[in-house]
Amino acid sequence: MALRSCVQSAAVCFLLAGVSYRMPAQSANETKEAAPAGAAYSTEQRGTATPELSDKESLLRARLAQQSDSPELLYALALVLREEGKARDSLDAYTQAAKYRQPAPAELRSVALDYVLLNDYDDAIHWLEVAVKMDPDNPDVLYSLGRCYYSKDRYADAGQMYARVLAIQPKNLKAEENLGLVYDAINRPELAEDALRKAASWADANGTDEWPFLDLGSFLLDHVREKEAVDPLRTAVRIQPGCAACHEKLGRALLAILDNPAGLAELEQATKLDPGNPKIHFEFGRALRQAGQTDRAQQEFSLSQKLYGSHSE
Repeated sequence: MALRSCVQSAAVCFLLAGVSYRMPAQSANETKEAAPAGAAYSTEQRGTATPELSDKESLLRARLAQQSDSPELLYALALVLREEGKARDSLDAYTQAAKYRQPAPAELRSVALDYVLLNDYDDAIHWLEVAVKMDPDNPDVLYSLGRCYYSKDRYADAGQMYARVLAIQPKNLKAEENLGLVYDAINRPELAEDALRKAASWADANGTDEWPFLDLGSFLLDHVREKEAVDPLRTAVRIQPGCAACHEKLGRALLAILDNPAGLAELEQATKLDPGNPKIHFEFGRALRQAGQTDRAQQEFSLSQKLYGSHSE
């Protein structure tokens, strides 16, 4: 792990004395990773190549051809590569940059997010913990560390990170939302509901972030309060019509309150948006069977079984 050896230069070792090294979204306003039921980072955090990012990468590489030892250019390239979803290339660039200048906490956070892209949460956690030692009051680093702890089922640790973020930024919506998920995971439903409702009340129902409403609706649905779940789930669907999980959960809630035609329509839309998801096909099949459409139900069950089989392979 080349970056480890670079970061363990004399200056950085002095700065981070006592830290054990191991190595495999951005301001707080940019962090939109929150997801229900222990999901990892949402798709916008995973990076997507765009013409604009490609142009930035080309420009930075051209400048580096003239200034190959510029840490600022290398760190900038590493960030662009991460935003494009090129995690390994990004880590290579961070390794080169660390030869010329020790990484700042925000740059170590970006390194950690590369490891998130590679599904390596242990090393992501390590570098975020290093960054926290460097800057204990950085809400972005604390938030991302909480997300990684949560993904490793370290719920108490995750909750501590979100609480620290909220002590610094009392109305940090994502920290409040994720704190609600932590409380739900440790079977504290009253506290979970309070946090999730608070986050949804802070969220913009006419905005672009469906997650606070999806999280609240999912919580209510899972606690057999389907009628209450309908409104936040409708809001989530309106904000993000292309969200299969939003349609699937709204469909289940509508079926539970006996609005069968609307519920079936939502579940069918979910299967169209995420045709490779066996769970959604199973839920749709079960709903069709309850509606007396046995032939269509069997088709969905067969497809679900086939998809589960392909996933296991």
